[in-house]
Amino acid sequence: MANVDSTVGTVMMSFSWIFYQRPAKGLKPEDKLDYQSSLTSAPGAFTAAGIPPSLSLEKILQNETASPCSIVDLLNYLRFIEHSPEHLEFYLWHEDYVKRFDALTEEEKARSPAWESTKPAVPGKETSSAVSTIRSTSTVSRGSSFDDKDRSSFNSKKPSTIGDEFLSQPFRAEITQIIARYIAPGGARELNISSRDRELAMQALSYTTHPSAVFHLKIDCENYIRHQSHPNFIRWVIANCTEPRMNFAYSLGATLLIFGVLTSLLLTLSSAPRAWRLFGAFFWASGSIMLICAWKGICLVLMAMGHRRLLEPWEIASNDLEDDKASVTNSSFDDVIPDTWDDAPWMIRDKKKPWVRRVFADTVPVEDSEVRWLQDVILIQGLGLAIVSTLPFLAVFMAIPPANLL
Repeated sequence: MANVDSTVGTVMMSFSWIFYQRPAKGLKPEDKLDYQSSLTSAPGAFTAAGIPPSLSLEKILQNETASPCSIVDLLNYLRFIEHSPEHLEFYLWHEDYVKRFDALTEEEKARSPAWESTKPAVPGKETSSAVSTIRSTSTVSRGSSFDDKDRSSFNSKKPSTIGDEFLSQPFRAEITQIIARYIAPGGARELNISSRDRELAMQALSYTTHPSAVFHLKIDCENYIRHQSHPNFIRWVIANCTEPRMNFAYSLGATLLIFGVLTSLLLTLSSAPRAWRLFGAFFWASGSIMLICAWKGICLVLMAMGHRRLLEPWEIASNDLEDDKASVTNSSFDDVIPDTWDDAPWMIRDKKKPWVRRVFADTVPVEDSEVRWLQDVILIQGLGLAIVSTLPFLAVFMAIPPANLL
């Protein structure tokens, strides 16, 4: 019996591609992991349906995937599509911060003890003063940058009640910048977190610069990326064309469907042999597969060119817009993201392009083999659905006798 079940399971897995569905959109509340559950279970245990193991979030964060599914592509997707790069930025910063903190000497580590969530709300007068100072120096406007002026500002505003132990904690200046950038209200990359988590982080960072002080924020960021951004990103990278090209494919597919119906109808009304009506079925099938693939973001022409994809507007370099170049090549901790996305240089340049250039833009190869495989699966599914939809079409028109009207 066990052998039979094993054989059936193997067969089902072999044909699972027939029923493949892209990852669903949105965040499922029942799948969320909170801070406490993350201490006893691995956040990485969840992977949304439709995402193969080779495209898991862990693989992307470890830089084991290729374009268009690399970590740089994920960051650009969060920047330019979801407009929420701060979650990945903070997650990557915390991962790097843990490594740098662990590299400190034991004496330096001792100045910043680990934070425990059971600590009192107000540890003491000194820490309370530190919270006030952090609040007063951590409210910045969107688009501001951090440099030595921030450090001098922090040092000039510190009250005398803050002890040397607080100021001598390792990475205190950097933590002040992180608070201003990601945690404080109005920060340049303010995280989408609850007021309770914000207060907890501010309280913890007023006590220590240990990575555990903001570990719960890292969990929140990973939770958001894993359950919402990552599935949406995989759904997005499977598509090989931009919206203008997709709309063009919709229009062409619909045109072929209409042409197929008209062709078969005219041949039916004429005295032509019934076999000629197959021409109408050919146009019907071609339009069907084009519409089905376009619905899933696949352009048949780009597939026929050898798994190529259209360049996104922000990926196209401009010789006369140096700032726009920087927006693509800068590190994840830059300030090039505009307040209004309609004012972004790449978007302005893209809107000025003629419609034809937006549809037939430059292409690049799809490098990741798993993405190419998923595109092939969708293409085969589209072909199968097109054949199935053509059979009733043939049954209707082939059964009608010639009208001999034309």
